[in-house]
Amino acid sequence: DIDHFKTINDTYGHQAGDEVLKRVGKIFQENVYETDFVARYGGEEFVILFPQTDPVGVLRKAEILLEKIAQETFVLDWQKIHVTISMGIAHYPKNGADELTIINNADQALYAAKESGRNRVLDFSQL
Repeated sequence: DIDHFKTINDTYGHQAGDEVLKRVGKIFQENVYETDFVARYGGEEFVILFPQTDPVGVLRKAEILLEKIAQETFVLDWQKIHVTISMGIAHYPKNGADELTIINNADQALYAAKESGRNRVLDFSQL
């Protein structure tokens, strides 16, 4: 989830927000393996599936993605800005046996990451 995305849309307009969404998605896609799956889930949320990565590797990859986004410079209305993201992780089958449970648990971890200051990644197991 892109932190404070509504502020970007309100300040720079929806076209600028769309550009941020596209660039974030591209950064995700460029920094995962061919076996991983990146999708926009809705609004400013994305889902990334890491089917061949263990829990430690997923956390490490998520932290790398967090850094890549934070380091990216976005030029909106002739102004340079930086955005951050918050991420929640859930693991199959440890944190749920079906897709709805996994998504809900990742969402809980995401909201905990946002409530604890944003620009961070939390694993559902940490809650």
